[in-house]
Order: sequence, then structure tokens, then C-alpha cells
Amino acid sequence: MRKLFLAICFILGLGISIAHAASQSVSNIAEAQNQNNKKENSLEVAQKLMQERQQYRNMSPEQMQEYLKKRLYHVVINELDDSDGLGGDGAVNIQKSAIEQEMEAQSKKSIFEKIYDQAMNNLIDITAPKPAAKMYTDGDTNSQNMRPQAAIEQEQAKQRYLAQKQAWQNSNVNMIEVALPPFNHRTLMPAKEHIPYLFSRIELLPDGLVKFTDTIVVVANGQKVKDNVTRIFPKFIVDREGQRQKVEFNLLNVSVNGNPVEYKLSDRNNYIFMEPSQKRQLAPGVYEYQFDYTIDNQIFSYDEFDEFYWNLTGSMWNLVITRAGAAVILPPNTKTLGQTAISGYNGYWRDDTTLITQEQDNVLGFVSQTPLFNGQALNMIISLPKGAVSNISWSKRFLRLINAYGDVIFSTLGFLAILLSYLVSWKYIRNNKKASAKGVAKDAPLLRFLNKGVIDKKSFGAFLLDLYRKNIIDIEENDDNILLVKKTDNLASLSQSEKKAVNALFSGQEAILNVNSFSMLKITRAFDIIKKAVSQKIKFLNFKLNIGYLIFSIGMLLITEAFIALLNYNFTYNFIFLLLTTVSLCFCLWLCKHRFDKKWKKTAARCSAGVLFALTAFIMLAIVNLTTILLLCAILWTIWEFSSLYAQRDGLLAAYVNEAQTLSSLLQNKVDAIGLGKDFLKNQPAILALDCESFYTVCEQNKNVYKLDIITKLLEKI
Repeated sequence: MRKLFLAICFILGLGISIAHAASQSVSNIAEAQNQNNKKENSLEVAQKLMQERQQYRNMSPEQMQEYLKKRLYHVVINELDDSDGLGGDGAVNIQKSAIEQEMEAQSKKSIFEKIYDQAMNNLIDITAPKPAAKMYTDGDTNSQNMRPQAAIEQEQAKQRYLAQKQAWQNSNVNMIEVALPPFNHRTLMPAKEHIPYLFSRIELLPDGLVKFTDTIVVVANGQKVKDNVTRIFPKFIVDREGQRQKVEFNLLNVSVNGNPVEYKLSDRNNYIFMEPSQKRQLAPGVYEYQFDYTIDNQIFSYDEFDEFYWNLTGSMWNLVITRAGAAVILPPNTKTLGQTAISGYNGYWRDDTTLITQEQDNVLGFVSQTPLFNGQALNMIISLPKGAVSNISWSKRFLRLINAYGDVIFSTLGFLAILLSYLVSWKYIRNNKKASAKGVAKDAPLLRFLNKGVIDKKSFGAFLLDLYRKNIIDIEENDDNILLVKKTDNLASLSQSEKKAVNALFSGQEAILNVNSFSMLKITRAFDIIKKAVSQKIKFLNFKLNIGYLIFSIGMLLITEAFIALLNYNFTYNFIFLLLTTVSLCFCLWLCKHRFDKKWKKTAARCSAGVLFALTAFIMLAIVNLTTILLLCAILWTIWEFSSLYAQRDGLLAAYVNEAQTLSSLLQNKVDAIGLGKDFLKNQPAILALDCESFYTVCEQNKNVYKLDIITKLLEKI
């Protein structure tokens, strides 16, 4: 390990040295090239000056006069300090005119500045004609429509602004001045709650990741905007073929008026909320928000091209957006195959209210030329050459797979784990029926159920013999009467159900029960108590034997749902959501599996289960796929079915059934040893419960405790 570490350090050191040497050599080469370029540029300037001088020498007096007129037209004489190198008598400073300076300044502006200027001009004069949404290039003469280029046009725009400002001031609408980015131009606007500016810088990276920087200016007065702005995005997007694609958000930072504010991502149903971590009441005023975040899997991939779709403003704002725009930066050396910008409502889109500009081959600008009202959106679609965003690593492909189909993958793995564990366990149980059966007290009625699978009159007779063995009652025969005599009120050795049965036989201060038609109601009540007690013991035994499998399977189900919830941003919300819907699915399964005593109840239960399942599945579709819902149902069905199989006599009870059958064989084969004295008294309840009474007869050694004959007569009367 140490050698490997040293080898890695050596390789890294060697790589750094080579990289440093390469960078030095590249810098030296670059410096040499710069020197050569400077020499070539100097040579070109000298040659150009020589050509101009030769041209001036060959000019006629008329040509020289015309030339001087043109030059003097652009001359501006400045008062210069004598200390200046250009000062002195007769010194003049030849400068570009204001129009030329403005044109040069405009030519140096970036696409973002031009888009903003165009938006501001349209905002000032909303009556001016708007160009239709089409593609403009630098070589197109229509590119002049991007913004007024000349100072005269600027002055006209300024006059229009002042006129509109005066009109607003004369109206009853309160106005405020807001400094809008990126140059903090102060603009007059109504003091109503709205969004005067929304601009997004969007960068498409070669690996398919999309980086966003959104700048949003909000005018708030405490009516709709009461606390920090919440952004809402769709969790899924749909391509041309109707396929749903899940997007992945990563919030980098959020600032308000330049100050960082803590925000978080949370998902609710089909939407992603970018909301403040803590609510804070906003005072009336103007707030500038900046959101920095990335989105993955936002680009659609088709056979012949890729496509980026984005709803710039969304349809969730409850505020008017005065001006919205975006600049989209494509991967280097990428030219689009086509682009579209539409605005309006869903189902009623227009392209004559938007403007698309292009400054460079890989930079596009999108602007809405009219305000966007509540529910309106600005959509952008850019078609890219196939492979423009193909530099996607295997790790990112894997993460995209997990993000898109993680709920299906995790639910499938959980289902397979539970199913395989049950199958293996069931095979082991079937092959090991003679395993040890320990840890459960097996009284005579329970032994009868394990041996015969029934709870009948002999179970009640075995209970009475067990009371006789514990010296609680005596069983006597007087002529044709069979009497049950209560010998003690101390019932501490009995279970709660046995105490209830004894109290049902002997009510109040009674100590003798004559078994006849008049006492049959008391016997029936005691019998029902014993039947219920045996059933509860069987259920408890099954639960105790099944608890390990239930813990494992339910644990796997919870782990599966936890991993599904981790795919979303709000883990707690989604995990609780899945738990509640799982409980609802369990109830649907119970309604389908439960045996109702009447047919109409069964039909009503099935119909209710169907309606509840459909409603639950529809709600679950908000965070998982339909396949995941079916897999979760399969997990619940598997747990239910195998728990029922384990509760059968050949399931987990097999060892206990085998123990009861072994005891029955022992009682039949050891009559001589067991049929005497105390051993007979101890085993007499089991002898009756396991149908071995025919092997035992009264004799001198057991005549004082032998009650099998009397119990047989008693059971005949029941």
C-alpha cells in the first residue's frame, strides 16, 4: 500500500512537472508569437502610412479641399493644458463625433446589454411597432432594429420617456423610480406589485448541464408579495413524443439586493419549489433577486438532433412581468439548427410578441416585447446538432438513470429481496418440519388444535380435566347427574381466559354446577371463552414465529420507500407521504382478502377497495411511476400471502404439529408407564385432547383420579 501511495505521488509529481514545463514552453511560444505579431502590425501600419502619403501627394487641389471638409466635419477643438504633450499654440485634438462615439460604444456592447436596451426602449414607448419573432444576424440590415444606434434616435426616445413620465405624473397612479439592471438605469413605473424586470443568463454546457443566473426585480407592497419570492418549476418535462423526463435541480446560491439569503429546494407533487428556508416579512419596496442554479436532464435527445426547451417565466407568477428576456450561451463552436420563441397562455401561443437576436454563432437572445400577465409564459426552444451536448460521463449517465427511474429500480430490488427471502425460507421450513418447537406453553386445548386442527367439545373437556388436575374443581357423577364442584376461589394459577371460563360456570357464590339443560347456557359461555382463547393463542404463536420475517420484509419495504424519498428534495415529506399511501394500499388488500360472513358485505368491500386503490394510485403518481405503485402493491401482496402460508399447519406451525403428534404416539405406546398414579393425573387432559382415551382404562392405581369416563358422558350431554 505504501509503495502504491508513493507511486501515485511520483506519477502526480511527474505529471505536474510536465504540465509546468509545457505551460512554460507554451507561454514562451505565445510570447514569441506576440512579438512577431507586433512586428507584423508595425510593418503594416508603416506601409499604410506610406500609401496614404503617396495618395495625398497625388491629390489635386479640389480633391484635397474635399478631403479636408470631411475631416474638419468631425473635428472637435478642446482647451488643453499647456503642460499636456499635445498643448501649445495651434494644437488641435481630432476626436470622433458624439454619433460615432455612440455607434462605437454600441458595437462594443454585449448581447445582454443590447437585449436590455431593446427592452427599455419598448417599455418607454409601447406604441412603437414591434418586429415579428424572427432570426436576426449581424449581416442583416434589420439588425438595426435591435436598438436605436444614433444619438438622434436616443434623444427621441428620451423625449418620449419624458412625455410618458409627465403623463404618468398627471394621472392618479402612484409612480416610483427604479434602477433596473444591468446598468442601473432609473425608470419610472407604477408603484403596483409587479415584476418590472426578469432576465436569465442560460449557459448550455457540453455535458448536458444547464447553468442559470436569473435576475428578478420585484416591486412589493405587502399584498401578494409578503415575504421572499418563491420560484416554482415543473418536476417533469414532456418531449415531442409525449415521453416524460424528470429534471434534476441544484441550487447554488440566492441573493436579495446583493445580500446572500438561505434558500432550499423542496418538491410537492409534480413541482419543485425554490423557497426561502425561513419566512421573513418584506417591507414595501423594490427588491432585486439573483438565483444561481443548475438543471440536469433538461435537454431532449432525438435521433437526428438535440433540443433545449425552457419556460423562461413559467406560468406560476401571480404578478405582471413588464419585461422578460434571456441570453442563451451554447457550447463552443455550436450553431443552432433552429430556434423559436412564443409567449401567451397554454393553448394560445403567439410568436409576433417576441424577438430573437444573435450576436455570435453560439449566443442567442430572447425578449418578450409585451408585458406578460398572470398565467402567461415565455417559452424558448432551441434545436442543436446531434452531439453538441454529448460529452456525458458514465457517472452522469448513471445518475440520470437513477434520477429518472430510481423509484422503479429501488422498488424492484426491494420486491426481489423480499420475494427471494420468503421463497428460500419457505423451502427451508418445508424441509425441516421436525425442528425444535420451544418457547410456547402448550395446554390441552391447544394440543388438540395442533394435532387435529379443530376446537371442539373435547377441547372443552380437556379444559375441565386441566382444572381438575390443578385442584380447582372436582368432577363427580351422582346417579344420572354429572356435577362440577368448585373447590377453591384461588384462581391465581389460571390464565385470564381460564378465570373467565370458571366464573362463567360458577356465577356469584355458586359452588356446584349440575350439567343439564338448565345449566347449558353457562357451559356454552365457558366453551366460547375457551374457543376464543385457543384462537388467540394460535394467532399469537403464528405472530411470534412470523415476527422475524415480518420485521425483515417491513424493514425492506421501509428502506425501499426511504430510497425513493431520497430521490426527491424534501425527504421527510415524501417519506411520510409514501408511508400513508402504503397504509391505504394495505387497507385495500385487507378488504379484498378478508372473509365476510355475508355476500353483500363482500361485494361492498371489493368495490370500496377498488375505488380506494384507484384514488391512492392517482395520488402516488405525483412522486412515483405507475410501475413503482404496482411493485409496492406486489411487495404488500407477497408479505400478506407468505404470512398466510406460514400460519398454516405445514408452515411455521409444522414443528409444533409434529410435537403434538409425537406426544400422541408416546401416550399410545407408553400406556403401562403413564396409566398409573400421578403420571396419569398429569397427562389425563392430553390423553383426552389427543384421542388416546381408548387406550387407558380404570385400574387400582388410577381409580381415584380417573375421570375420562365421566367427561365422556358430560360431553355427550353438550
